[in-house]
Amino acid sequence: MASSALPSAISAPRLLALRPRVVAAYAATAGPTAMLALPFSVYLPPYIAEGGVIPVALVGLLFSLTTIWDGVVDPLIGTMVDRVRTGLGAHRRWMLIALAPLGLLLLALVMVGDRLSFAALFLMMVLFYSSFSLYEVAQLSWGSALVRTPADSALLYGMRDWFAKIALILAFAAPAAAQLLMPSISLQGRIIAYASLFLLLAPVAIYAIARVPRRRVVAEAGIGWRREIRASFGFPPLMLLFGVQFLNSFAFGSLTSLFVFFADAVLGLDAQSAVLLFASFVGGALASPVWTFLARRFGKPPMMIGMALLISTLLVATLGQTPRGLAQATLFSLTLGTGFVGLLFIHSMLADLIPRDAERCGRSRAAFLFALLNLMQKFGVAAAIAVSYAMLDLVGFDPRDGAVAARALHLLFALQPTASWAAMVVLLLLMRRDFARDHPLAIAAARK
Repeated sequence: MASSALPSAISAPRLLALRPRVVAAYAATAGPTAMLALPFSVYLPPYIAEGGVIPVALVGLLFSLTTIWDGVVDPLIGTMVDRVRTGLGAHRRWMLIALAPLGLLLLALVMVGDRLSFAALFLMMVLFYSSFSLYEVAQLSWGSALVRTPADSALLYGMRDWFAKIALILAFAAPAAAQLLMPSISLQGRIIAYASLFLLLAPVAIYAIARVPRRRVVAEAGIGWRREIRASFGFPPLMLLFGVQFLNSFAFGSLTSLFVFFADAVLGLDAQSAVLLFASFVGGALASPVWTFLARRFGKPPMMIGMALLISTLLVATLGQTPRGLAQATLFSLTLGTGFVGLLFIHSMLADLIPRDAERCGRSRAAFLFALLNLMQKFGVAAAIAVSYAMLDLVGFDPRDGAVAARALHLLFALQPTASWAAMVVLLLLMRRDFARDHPLAIAAARK
């Protein structure tokens, strides 16, 4: 991040492209939080419930409360990164500060999490997710300080997304490999196998952090929360981007929350649901570099519209021709996963907007805006889970006998995310003029 002073114009020859080693190093810093995102929410709830200390009904409440906590703490973390411990290398200091408690709390959760009381576990998870948010917000805002053109931002966040997909593949593969090698391994053993990847990715991240160019963070007086909110609402492209983030996360959350039921009741592949989920992330890893190239060549909103149309077409097509057998279902999941790259576009679009926001506000709010963007993602996923389960109840779906309402489940699985992506496309069309490929982006000065 940088000072809020902006140049009146920057000539194209002076804009230096990012070096490949900088892009690679920055992407590698995403490993620890990438592996602890989706897989952690998949494995942790059943692990806690299996312990028997906390009733199953309270496990859902526990995760709902931590989501509410995120809603309070994320903007505060963003403000803290923008205004506290400033100077050269402030981003990396925050990331290193967050990494130690993140690792220690992860160890505690996987070793004794199933034996803790509700209050103790809630406190531990609050600290864990706060450390997670601190690392991720500092890392994302550091990226916005490195880029100087829309092509830069597409490349940097595209490669970050690609590395995150690789980390997710490893995270889902570790428990499966442990179970394959030791068929009688417990759920805790599988979670320990998954969490042990942190021991690999954390040192890689520390090594990479030291090789990403430092950027100065200049502390500037706040403009007050009322003006902060007014400045955000008065910048339409920013509000549209937050809407895009919410709708994309809602659509993605709808798919993930219904996928296991869909694999069982519609595809008849309950025992292979983990394989299908794994295949979707392999598809994402294979496609991320391609989407990155297309975003740099044709612009981000058009490519994100293309992504939404691709996934929606695949989902609607299953209503006419359902994949049959493991081979077809795996191919479907692999192809579907090629579209799970929304954050590639959204993060880089916010990086493009940050200099313009700084012009409006008189100071840079990079970390604060990335924190709000993350918050929209969490709210979108939480809303998707709530709506999906409410709709399942409305159509009379019973997980113990899914075949009875399989058609209703199939319609919900295909049409709920499609409707969300359709609404997102409308917002993206409104944003196109603000993100035209040849838009003269003014970039903050003093990024040295």
